[in-house]
Amino acid sequence: MTKRFLMILVLGLLWCGNVYAWCSPEFGGLFDWSKEHKQCGDYARSLNVDQFRQTDAYCQCRIRLDNLERYGVENID
Repeated sequence: MTKRFLMILVLGLLWCGNVYAWCSPEFGGLFDWSKEHKQCGDYARSLNVDQFRQTDAYCQCRIRLDNLERYGVENID
């Protein structure tokens, strides 16, 4: 039973076409359901570019929001 469940889980993850951006250990993880994740994901998908540029846009958005929260500025280093 456990083997069947694991096989279904692995196949389900392989079937899924979503790519998760790993920008930093602080954010962008597999289990990230924050409002920042949703905002940056929506922004990146709205750009109408390829997946690599969407990932870059997502990471830049997360860095900007993180800098804004920590330091009060939106600098991208």
